[in-house]
Amino acid sequence: MIGFILCSLSLAALVQNQNEFLQLLTTPVALGIGLTIMAISLLAGYLKKVPTVIWHDGFASGCLLIWYAYWAPQFNDDAPMFFFFPLYYALLTSIVTLTLINKSPYFDQESIEHLRYLEKNSHFNISAIVVFVLISLLITRHYALYPIAMTFFIIRHTMTACLETIDS
Repeated sequence: MIGFILCSLSLAALVQNQNEFLQLLTTPVALGIGLTIMAISLLAGYLKKVPTVIWHDGFASGCLLIWYAYWAPQFNDDAPMFFFFPLYYALLTSIVTLTLINKSPYFDQESIEHLRYLEKNSHFNISAIVVFVLISLLITRHYALYPIAMTFFIIRHTMTACLETIDS
């Protein structure tokens, strides 16, 4: 999810510097672009036209754009969540990519079995998490709901990416 990491870091840098480009990210056009990226990613993932890593990256990046475009007008310009949450996403995604996804070919058999068990028997279904992320985008009163939903999405992505790497 390198695209999501780069988008998160870019958004954090723009917010920290209060760049003029931020005004463009709050327009209906930016919201439409985010919705388009998200919808295309979901459709491509559902139809299995692209690898899981790519549609997860597109979905997460599109959601980040929607989140900022939809939420920024409802909060102060100096709201710290628009700086800290993107940094959190970038850090979390980077850590799980470097420590888990990239190391998954070296997992021992017991760890692989536990991972498969979690993937199979948990209620951590990717469809439910996608719906949770979409609903959390609409609920601006609870500003921590979207980061929680994205954390679940990143964790689920990690499980899926590890298993796909192991199976390939």
